Amino acid sequence: MTLNGLLNTGLLGVYTNKIAMSVVAHNISNSNTQGFSRQSPVIVTTNPINLTTIGSGGAALSFGTGSTVSDIQRVRDEFLDLQFRETSSRLNYWENIYSNVHYIEQLFGEPGETGLRNMYDSYWASIEELKTDPSNEAAKTQVVSRAEELVNTMKDLNYRLEQLKNDINNEIKIRIDEINGYLKRIADLNQKILTSSSISGSPNDLLDERDRLLDKLSELSNIRITSHSNGQISLSMGDKVVLNGSSYQEIRSLTIAETNDEYYAYVGNNPLTFDDGKMAALFELRDEIIPSYQQQLDEFGLYLVDTTNLIYKEGWDSTGTITGANFFADISTKRGFENSRFFRIAGNSDVFHPDTIQYVTSLSSFYSDPSIDLNNFDLYTVDSAASPSHYNNNNSIIHDSTNNAIYFDDTSGFQDKLLVDIEGDFLREYGFPTKEIKAYKIDPDNVQPGNLEFEIFGEDCNISFSDAGELVSNINSDSKDYLKAEEIDGFIYILPTTKIPDADLDTIVLNDVDGSLSQMEAQKVTLDALDTSKPTLNNLLGSNEKIEMSINGIRIEINPLKDTAYDLVDKINATNTGVTASVTPHGSFVLRAGNLIDFDLKNVTIKGPEKLFNALGFIEEDSNNIVTLISPDISPEQIDEKFSEADLLKIDNELGIVNQISVSSNLKENPSLLATDLGYYDINYSPTGAGNVSVWDEISKMYDNSVLDNGRVGFSNFLGNIVTDIGVKGETADKMRLNSEMLNSEISLEKERVMGVSIDEEMTNLVKYQQAFNASARVITAVNQMMETVINNLGVV
Repeated sequence: MTLNGLLNTGLLGVYTNKIAMSVVAHNISNSNTQGFSRQSPVIVTTNPINLTTIGSGGAALSFGTGSTVSDIQRVRDEFLDLQFRETSSRLNYWENIYSNVHYIEQLFGEPGETGLRNMYDSYWASIEELKTDPSNEAAKTQVVSRAEELVNTMKDLNYRLEQLKNDINNEIKIRIDEINGYLKRIADLNQKILTSSSISGSPNDLLDERDRLLDKLSELSNIRITSHSNGQISLSMGDKVVLNGSSYQEIRSLTIAETNDEYYAYVGNNPLTFDDGKMAALFELRDEIIPSYQQQLDEFGLYLVDTTNLIYKEGWDSTGTITGANFFADISTKRGFENSRFFRIAGNSDVFHPDTIQYVTSLSSFYSDPSIDLNNFDLYTVDSAASPSHYNNNNSIIHDSTNNAIYFDDTSGFQDKLLVDIEGDFLREYGFPTKEIKAYKIDPDNVQPGNLEFEIFGEDCNISFSDAGELVSNINSDSKDYLKAEEIDGFIYILPTTKIPDADLDTIVLNDVDGSLSQMEAQKVTLDALDTSKPTLNNLLGSNEKIEMSINGIRIEINPLKDTAYDLVDKINATNTGVTASVTPHGSFVLRAGNLIDFDLKNVTIKGPEKLFNALGFIEEDSNNIVTLISPDISPEQIDEKFSEADLLKIDNELGIVNQISVSSNLKENPSLLATDLGYYDINYSPTGAGNVSVWDEISKMYDNSVLDNGRVGFSNFLGNIVTDIGVKGETADKMRLNSEMLNSEISLEKERVMGVSIDEEMTNLVKYQQAFNASARVITAVNQMMETVINNLGVV
């Protein structure tokens, strides 16, 4: 190699190491720059030359010509970039879910004195206090006040949830604008990168800036990046390509009609769905999580109002005037039926008191006919219209071998009389439903002349007697049919009739003027009577023939011989179709729509015998045909016509039903009007008296009765489930957030280890390149001296 060639090699070494030191200096100066990737010079050898020289003995040798910097590359791991962006999306998703669910948990105020559950418990406590003293006006006022507090708490909670949803909706628009800003800058960088790449080597700083923006973008949404050979990238969100090279599609934030100005993301005319990141969390919070709690709040309020009102309006106030009014104000929709939901239907018949209670079925099974002789048992019928008589109608006990059952079939009916088992050895033994009644038992030998008085419902009764015969006959004639007496097996029994509410002898307070009861050593005994308060459905249908109804194709088999209205309720609720059933205290059969069918009975198809739906009080026709009671195809006009006699409740389509709830204005103005008495049945329902609290006895059962969540839970547990669900969701989000944070942090550390600038390492490189630079310079000096020797001294003697 010539001296000039050797000089060139040394010069290239100087330039190469100078460039390398420039790269090191750039790394050091950007050691704290966010998103900067350390750079490394790519030093390669220059092309060798093949020469034959004198020193090589005539052989051709390959001489190296030095080094050069072919490129300056970023030190970066694309796989780590991909993992970092994926975990960053996940982390931001769970951070937003957790923070907002935690805020919702605070809104519910659990545990706390101002939380919804505490307000509900306070309302229920006021009911229990009223039940202890129904004449206390302060207790009535407290029930109304606590109910109003509960309603206001529900409204305030719904308002705050709605405000949170609005805040998130506004943030969605802001974040869409932020995404568009990132897309615009990335597209601009793509153009600069393309231009720079065509002129020079790798535009590392531009690539770093683009990667930094992609990292920011990954916090908002999951992104998919496709790299091209010319340094350009394509970018996808969801199933949409939003950027390709230097062109991008702006994401539009548009509102849709009838969505309360909620923003949705569109690319062109197509909706964009975010699968991860902050945007996915915001949309999920606004469209799913918050509305789910609002819907549960609506469900709680809706069922609270409707179940309370259906019970309450069957009661009498302290004046004995049936109110027929609601405890809570009407929440039915004020819009047209087309824009509402068909929530509830209540029948207009009393399933507990058909025209005749002819059939009473034993609860036990009998696989063979027990051949009962009623003459062997002390069964007596107590009727307000006649004296007690021995019940010995053997033809009334029927054995049904198909159903393995025995039952009473008495055409005279049991609805206005008691069938009393004096010895208690028949009804229970043969498994018939029983109830306990009180009676006076007197030894005829102890009867002495005397006088008994009592007052009931404003009527005064005075019964005088001189002996046992007169005691029996005068009670039967002078007690105005509230009491009946009969001598049975050597004892006189004074028995209540159905004219007394629930045949409760304690309702009558006998005024023993002459101390006759004490002198006669009268005993108050407890007897079994046939319980006809839950008549089997054959009393309504007039037949023992099995029938079927169906809800959305799920068959419900009904055995009228054995099934009561309560059994039908249980069977309907067990279908888990979203249709729930119940019965009011006065026997109105109720069907409601649950959350599975969006609180709209029109979302199911109910079929069955027309005579069953007629017996339940839903429709007027009573043929034996199988008909469709409700289906999605039924028109509003058909519903109004078909159920003209039933009680319907139609509600608004939108969330926010709790905003319509309030305690009746009449009760707020005058709590003393509060109804307390459901009365008793004697041909018709009649008030029992101001001291009766049966209205609130029934309402208080709602605390645990499974009516909410498609018939699964009661009111108390429903609120507990909401709080539990929020807590579990928050805890899950927190755990996932911490897991994502840990994983993202580990990947970030590894990413920083690869791409980050180490001052120690760069100083080592600086020294290395400096020494190489010095050595290359020394080569040039040496060559220079050699050339001087050749020029100035070679050949000189």
